[in-house]
Amino acid sequence: MSGALYYAMAIPDSCHLGKRVYKKLFQENAKLGPTDKRVLRDDVDTIVWQYIFKSTTIPIQPYEDVEREYHEVALIQVNLKHSVRVMRLAEIVHRAIPYPLIVVFQSEYGCLISLAHKRFSQAEKGIIVADDFQATGWLDLSAPDESQHQFLTSLDVAGWPHTHFFAFYTASMDRVVALNCSRLSGSFSLNGSAQATNRRERLAKCHAIEGKITELRVAIRKEQQFNRQVEFNMNIKELEARLTQIVATL
Repeated sequence: MSGALYYAMAIPDSCHLGKRVYKKLFQENAKLGPTDKRVLRDDVDTIVWQYIFKSTTIPIQPYEDVEREYHEVALIQVNLKHSVRVMRLAEIVHRAIPYPLIVVFQSEYGCLISLAHKRFSQAEKGIIVADDFQATGWLDLSAPDESQHQFLTSLDVAGWPHTHFFAFYTASMDRVVALNCSRLSGSFSLNGSAQATNRRERLAKCHAIEGKITELRVAIRKEQQFNRQVEFNMNIKELEARLTQIVATL
C-alpha cells in the first residue's frame, strides 16, 4: 500500500535509507508513561526510516530562525498491528524525534500520513516541541476517490519548494490540509502559502464545530425532556449554519 504513496512522491533514490528503527529508541528519547509504552509495544509491528531529505541527498538548504531549525526532514514508516490508537502513536513518534517527520502509518485500512511542525520550547531551553499536528485519515491507495487522486498527484516532491527545508516541509503539510478540506468542501485545491496558516485555523474550527455537533446529537438521544431536545436541535442547526459558512472559505 505504501509503495503507491512513494511512487507518487517520486523521491530521488539518493534519499532512500530503508533502515530499521527499534522501539527502544522511542522509549529512551521520549518521556513515555506506562500507557504510551504499552501502546508502542502492543500496536506497533515495525518501524522503518525509509527516506532522509538533507542537503547531501537533495538540493535543499537548511533553515533556521528564532523559532525553529529545519536542517533535514525524515520519512518514517510505522507498520501497525493495531490501528485504533494511531493518533496517540503519531504524537509519540513526533515528540520522540526532534526534527520534522513525515510519518506514514500502514495497517489493514491502508496508509495514514501524519505531520507536525517542530519549534523551540519557550519554557525550556534546548527542548524541541511538536505542534500543529495534521493527519490524512486512512487512505485506500488501491481505489482513491477524486480528491485523494489529486492529493497523490500533488505529492511529487519535485514540485515542492526547494528553497529550504521549512518551505519543503510546509508544502507537505499544505497538501494534507488541502485533502482534509476537500472532505468538507468536496474539492481538492492548494492555496497560496500566505493563506495556508489561516486555512489550517479554519479547518481546526470546522473540526471543533463537528465535535460539538456530535456531542449534542449524543445528548439528544440521552435527554428525556422534550424542550431540552428542541433546544439541542436548535443549537445543532446554528452550528451547522456556521460550519457551512466556514467550509465555503476553505
